[in-house]
Amino acid sequence: MKILQLNKYYWPKGGADRYMLEVSALLESRGHQILPFAMAHPQNLPSVYGRYFVSSVTTDRVVGPLASLKTFGRMLYSFEAKRNLADLISRERPDVAHVHNIYTQISPSVLDLLYVKKIPVVMTVHDYHLIMPNFMMWDRGCTADLSKRGLIGLTMSRFHQDSYLASFAQALAFKFHRSRKSYELAVKKFIAPSLFMRDQLLAHGFDAKQIVHLPHFVELADKVPEYNDRGYVLYIGRLTEEKGVEVLLRAMEGLPGVPCKIVGTGPEEATLHIMGDRLPNVTFEGYQSGEALWNYIRGARAVVVPSVWNEVFGLVALEAMAFGKPVIASEVGALPEVVIDGHTGFLVPPADVHALREAISRLAEDPLLATKMGRNGRSLVEQKYTVATHYLRLMEVYRDAMG
Repeated sequence: MKILQLNKYYWPKGGADRYMLEVSALLESRGHQILPFAMAHPQNLPSVYGRYFVSSVTTDRVVGPLASLKTFGRMLYSFEAKRNLADLISRERPDVAHVHNIYTQISPSVLDLLYVKKIPVVMTVHDYHLIMPNFMMWDRGCTADLSKRGLIGLTMSRFHQDSYLASFAQALAFKFHRSRKSYELAVKKFIAPSLFMRDQLLAHGFDAKQIVHLPHFVELADKVPEYNDRGYVLYIGRLTEEKGVEVLLRAMEGLPGVPCKIVGTGPEEATLHIMGDRLPNVTFEGYQSGEALWNYIRGARAVVVPSVWNEVFGLVALEAMAFGKPVIASEVGALPEVVIDGHTGFLVPPADVHALREAISRLAEDPLLATKMGRNGRSLVEQKYTVATHYLRLMEVYRDAMG
């Protein structure tokens, strides 16, 4: 089977991109041909199909007028993306398209093309962009559903990049594509990685017949559990406000005897360093990937996921459990579906410094409990989140979409 994989990035920038690359590798290992389509970017992985990728636009900051105009146009509709994808389709004739995050950098214009070409479309929903303009359901320090606000209200709120212009652009693009049902009409099946995500789609008017619940998977072959640890707690992820790293640092202030390692980079890095650098038990390890990242997990007593936003799934928690590590996570979004409180780790209220400190302290003082929970987590992953299970169910989704 020839399978298009459409995603804004072709490198592991975040969870959605990692999943796209991992599921592509899984499908290739089963004999399928993968046709990637993404935005051109210097960090992209090499691909013979890179010549079809759409040109780059800047979205992570407010830029000059010409660049901003190009980005705004891309958010609404991209004839370039549509034309380039048409060339790829004409050459390769794919059987099915698997869409991930395409908004802004690629735009839903490609969905119109796939519909006209009668190529069935499956979409994994990695965030809340289909149902609200603030794609993380997050605004100025709290979870927020802005889907009902008008264009003027959204613009004046400066919910995106604290900018009137950027907020107007995001709001207009969101309302434009919602009004024309860009996704609902073109996508045959929406894959919700969590029940929480499925329920959000249903609550915002999506058809239950189009939604399939399919959790992410984790490759176990290269993840041998390690129950001898070096006593530190570990955070892995982007250094952004909604990830709750500040909450973790405040918790560590009261645990001077417990080392904490923070792996990742992001826009809040400088601010978090101001807090963390004065704590002798906290070290920032920068961005890590591959075997280097796995080594950090192997040495950890526990992995902490202190998110204060509604996580769509919780892939970091799943990977930690694969290595036999207990997980301390916020009881928010889909995280309670991954972490079983008191069995594979602890769930704590989001932004509750005291509760997080207590959970970390319990595992720091009781290595036998940490090992027990780690074994429980590994067992759960082996039963529920395997490669084989995910592959079989994903192929069922593809076949359903293809009719």
